[in-house]
Amino acid sequence: MATLKRSQLAAIGIHYIYYPLDYMLRSHAEAGYQTIELLGQAPHYLLDDTGFQDPVVMRKKAESYGLTIGCFTPECATYHYTMCGADPGFHHRSMEYFKRALEACEGLGATKLLTNCIGGTFDEEYERVYERAVRSLDELAPVAANHNVTIAVETVRPEESRVIITLPELKRLLEDVNHPNIKAGMDTVAMGVAGETPRQWFETLGDQIVHTHFIDGRPYAHLVWGDGLYPLEDYLDVLNEFGYQGLLGQEITDGRYFDNPAAADKRNFAAFEPYFVD
Repeated sequence: MATLKRSQLAAIGIHYIYYPLDYMLRSHAEAGYQTIELLGQAPHYLLDDTGFQDPVVMRKKAESYGLTIGCFTPECATYHYTMCGADPGFHHRSMEYFKRALEACEGLGATKLLTNCIGGTFDEEYERVYERAVRSLDELAPVAANHNVTIAVETVRPEESRVIITLPELKRLLEDVNHPNIKAGMDTVAMGVAGETPRQWFETLGDQIVHTHFIDGRPYAHLVWGDGLYPLEDYLDVLNEFGYQGLLGQEITDGRYFDNPAAADKRNFAAFEPYFVD
């Protein structure tokens, strides 16, 4: 039978976008979570290319609710700051933003930072965008090392990018960057949209997968487990088989959950109860 440690299941607060920080943290804790993946988004934690909120204050706030920040994900999908923007000035500001995010990540007590390679326009030559992704990660890798942070790069859906949207592309990217602080993040929705499976990911990348966004889908949407079509126990079996010990970020983003995010958290956490070993 599939097994999981409670501490591996990490709440993500995207669906709390209309609720304040304390409400979100209290709701995560009441649902049963011990770990969170904090997002750098309003109204919960803010940063830009010049600075960020005091991460120690944020870490202590989370700890007051019995929560540990295991991963930090700066907002990287709405085109304010992106990894692969073509304009030199915009790209420079984006790199400064990600460097501030790595600093904040260390202060938050997290060892992983999750991001992607969004930013190239859809009419740009593929290799130009790809090479910019490599250069960007080459620039960020030593900064990540200095802050004792590993950057986990996820694939995304084709509606978000035309580059690094499949497993073979991510494998090539990791080989070209070739740095111990740049690893893989597996997002089950992007994976499913690409027609891939967890087994394919772990057979291809193995222990290079250091973080997951492990959510239900059809394959689109980012759903509470039970609202999609993914086989939860089968997916957990694969993680067990390959000895995955990282976090399972619960990236619930569908608008149906925005009105009552606390109820979504409780129902989602309950789906994992049969598999907890502690």
